[in-house]
Amino acid sequence: MNIIHIDNAGIRNDSSMESIQLKQEILATGAATFNAHTKPELFALLHKAIDAGVTPVLFDTKIEAIAKRVAELGIGHFDHESRDNALPSSAHALFFTSGTTGIPTGAIKNRENIEGELDALQALFTSENFERVIVTVPFIHIYGFLSGLMLPRRLGCEVLLKEEYYPQELIMLHEHKKSLVVTSPVYIKALLRLKREQDLSNVVFLSSTGLLLEEEVARFEKQYNTRIVQLFGSTETGGIAIKRGVNSYWEPLKGVLVTKNHESRMVVDSPYLSTHLLEEKITLMKRPYTTTDIIEIVGKTFKLLGRANEILKISGKRISIVELENLIESGLSVGDVLITIVQDSSKLKDEHLQIKVAGRKTPTEAEVKALFKENYPEINFSFELEKVKLVARNALGKKVRK
Repeated sequence: MNIIHIDNAGIRNDSSMESIQLKQEILATGAATFNAHTKPELFALLHKAIDAGVTPVLFDTKIEAIAKRVAELGIGHFDHESRDNALPSSAHALFFTSGTTGIPTGAIKNRENIEGELDALQALFTSENFERVIVTVPFIHIYGFLSGLMLPRRLGCEVLLKEEYYPQELIMLHEHKKSLVVTSPVYIKALLRLKREQDLSNVVFLSSTGLLLEEEVARFEKQYNTRIVQLFGSTETGGIAIKRGVNSYWEPLKGVLVTKNHESRMVVDSPYLSTHLLEEKITLMKRPYTTTDIIEIVGKTFKLLGRANEILKISGKRISIVELENLIESGLSVGDVLITIVQDSSKLKDEHLQIKVAGRKTPTEAEVKALFKENYPEINFSFELEKVKLVARNALGKKVRK
């Protein structure tokens, strides 16, 4: 398998995965943590570990709370002799949630979880006959691990990795080969801001979970003459559903059953559900699994309305704060917007919105009120505006909500 790497100086290096693996030694025998100096080294190292039966434990090493818990389990680095650890014998990989809404949770996957979801992803793209997979996301999260690390090998493609991607580079890196770009909504939106047309009919963009407006998807596909496939899921559940192009409804992956409970929360039964969760301790994960996502089911598909803690219910209407954030960002041409629901019984309305705006342009309250009135004429929102330097995002470009 060929690995193409472009470093920060723009220097390209082509290597085979096998040649990189020959330079690496794995001393762990059970589970181990992994990092490397470059993305190709990590790519090859993780494949070598999995082939050798070593369970990768993947997380952002800057998050001390996770590092401490992993150490307490007796899990060491791949280049140190490992001792027995407390992971279940069936563990094939351990991932942690992004922590965008609280303390990260560990999700333990067995081989069937990983291989089954790879089967589903491979089935989606085999007929495309891709020659190259361009990966812009990190391998430490389950989306990057499955789609960016494992899928290229299944598809028999070369993989292109760059230490840092800039939007304008993505549209050139395919080099006229039939390519799959494994990316995130933040890159899709960055490419839209370039405001130039280019024919990328030989490229398909696979984007991780994140609310891309239908208007943004339509504009992107027209601007670049390309296609977007969105993959919805979570660390705990694995992949749940896909959405192709401009579409309001998600189609569950093969073998995934999606229903909802009395609160309209999504309930998932799937062969990709984690076997165990690591919170205060390791526990079996309940099946089926109830998520925090509010959905509307239509036939065999469903529509995402938002997460339970991101939903306003005013005058009997459910409104997602993510929807409101996108509305302000696109409608008033501002930078990042982060909205928090504040429960305040001292105000006339219990649900008050704190709207943080980052970027050069800060809208006025009158402009935001007018925008809300235009799009939701029957609703009177209670809110306050705050200008901030930036809105924190994690490695996949998701806004951090705490």
